[in-house]
Formats: sequence, structure tokens, C-alpha cells
Amino acid sequence: MTRPQLAERSGLSKVTVNAVVQELLDHRVAQLTRSAALAPGRTPQLVTLHEQLGTILALDLQQHVLQAALLPLRGPALMIWNPTYRPDDITAHLLEVIEEVLRRAEGTLKHVLIGLPAPVDAQGCVREPNVTRHLDLQVLRSRLDHAGVSCTFENDANLVALAVTDANPDWTDVAVLIERPSGVGMGLFLGGQLYRGVHGRAGELGRAYWPGAEGVEHLEHLRGPERLTATAFMLAGLIQALDLHHVVLGLSEGRAAELQRSLLPLLDESVTTSLLTDVDAWALRGATRLAQEQAQSSLLERVEELQEGRRVE
Repeated sequence: MTRPQLAERSGLSKVTVNAVVQELLDHRVAQLTRSAALAPGRTPQLVTLHEQLGTILALDLQQHVLQAALLPLRGPALMIWNPTYRPDDITAHLLEVIEEVLRRAEGTLKHVLIGLPAPVDAQGCVREPNVTRHLDLQVLRSRLDHAGVSCTFENDANLVALAVTDANPDWTDVAVLIERPSGVGMGLFLGGQLYRGVHGRAGELGRAYWPGAEGVEHLEHLRGPERLTATAFMLAGLIQALDLHHVVLGLSEGRAAELQRSLLPLLDESVTTSLLTDVDAWALRGATRLAQEQAQSSLLERVEELQEGRRVE
């Protein structure tokens, strides 16, 4: 926006807005760009975030492949790629990706978010069971700390659920079930908030036990039709117990439709079911959305620190 538009929108005086904008310019948080307006007279200047303010790396990590998106603090991704790797080389491979991004970003990389098939608790700690167990979190954090880059982790099913609820903001109570090569997971939104559980293991439906043909097994280890039947009954029980309004099924097209048919007679008529195609794309979408949100929060904290510093002076 222009400075007069900012004054009108915020209710602040033009003098105050000019002073705040000048401070942000001095600290290289904002910059002025020329508007594309074609009206005669002086071309208005727009206040925008500084182009060197920061870039963000969002990753969706699976057992043999990862999705990576490099993006600015606001706006669409600058680059998306899908490298493959051997599970035992995961740490070295991730470090290679980060080194490449550090070179491309030319000192502007500020934050990295890594989505992975493992529980993540409210403090951001990766818990067990972790499919990507070969990932050395300490080595990864050490390299990023040295570069002055913050890093956070998130469960991949939660990322899909974040993307789904972002696309459907009126959905406040929803279960998003996904089935990926790494296993079965679920993201839960209760009252409009992501629910993690005590140890971050909320939604680990694949680790629930079920009496199979060969004895009690984890649900994700069951075979074909038996696994689908167990999933339908467990999911229906959860939806009933939590009084959820929506359930989203992110499985392969045939399995999703079959699970939906199995669920319908088990659910109340008020519960809607939706099929989610291309779970990988939704996982990366959730990763980019959360990465930008976290980086923007850090920026706001930085601006608050600038303001506090000015008051002290």
C-alpha cells in the first residue's frame, strides 16, 4: 500500500505512518517501490517488504524422497524440486540441499521447516515412532545454527490437515487421514485448533493395534482388505467419540473411494466425507503455509524489538 492508504486503513495519522515507515526503511524491513498506476501526475510509492528481507525453505521428508520449496516471506514459491536419496544417507543429503539453498539465497535464508513422518510435540521435539530414524537432528541443527537459520519440525499428516483447514476455514472439527509409503497418519482439528496430544502422538492411527489373522498387529501392518476394514471401524469410532463434522480421506484413488463406502453406514448423516487427491502436494502446501507463518511471526517479534529499542533510547 501507499503511505496514505496505510494511514486510512490503520486509523493512524499520516505523520505517525511516515515515521513508522521511515524506521522500517532504516532497518531494511521495508522498501519503497513505484506503483504501476497510469494516472497523470506524481507516481505513488508503495511500501513493501524488503526484497532481501528473507527467504524460507519448506521440506516434506519421506523415506526415499523429499519435496523442497524455496519461497519468500510472502508470496508463491521461487523454486520447487523433488530429489531422491537412500534412507541411510538422509542427513548428508539434507545438508547438501541446505548448502545449495544457502548459496542460492545469498544470505537471505532465515527459516527452515521440515515435515516428516513422526510425532512432533507442542515444544517442537521429534518423538517416536520416527520413520526417518537415520536423520541426525543434532548435526542438522548445528549447521543451521551456524548459518543463523532457525529450524522447526512438523508431522506430515498435521501439515496436510493445516492445508485442508486453510482451504476450508469454516471447518473447525475435522479428521484428515493420509496413507503414504511411510505409513498411516491423521491430522486432527478440534475447535479450530490442531490437536497434538500429550506426546505429540495424536493421530497416529497406524500404530493402533488390531486383531489380525496372524495375531494382534499395528493397523498399518495389516494387509489389503483387512487393513481397510480396521481403518473404517477405528476411524468411525473416533469420529463418533469426538463428535467431528468432517473427515477427509487422503489415500490412493481406489482405496479412498472404497474406504468412503465402508464408512458411510458407520457415520451419522451430519458427518461429511471428502476425498483428497495428491497428498504429496497438500503436504508441501501445508509446509509452505506453516513456514511462512512462523517466519512472519519472527519478523513481527523483530519489529517489536526495534520498537522497544527505540523506547529505551
